[in-house]
Amino acid sequence: MKSAAFLSALLMVAIGCGSNARYLYDGIRFHQEIDCSKLQGSDRDECYRRSGMSYDEYQRQLKDRKQDK
Repeated sequence: MKSAAFLSALLMVAIGCGSNARYLYDGIRFHQEIDCSKLQGSDRDECYRRSGMSYDEYQRQLKDRKQDK
């Protein structure tokens, strides 16, 4: 529930400030990393691995998926 509220607030701030998608993505990624830090051992490592994709890498993968369709 806290995550949904945080993401909603982040989206509202990003829209209100005219921020681009990169700032929104980075904010969500930062929040995911905070959640990962609360885990232990291999769960934490896996969580960090999943949340570690940069915005540029995300864009490349998105572009690749669109080309594959």
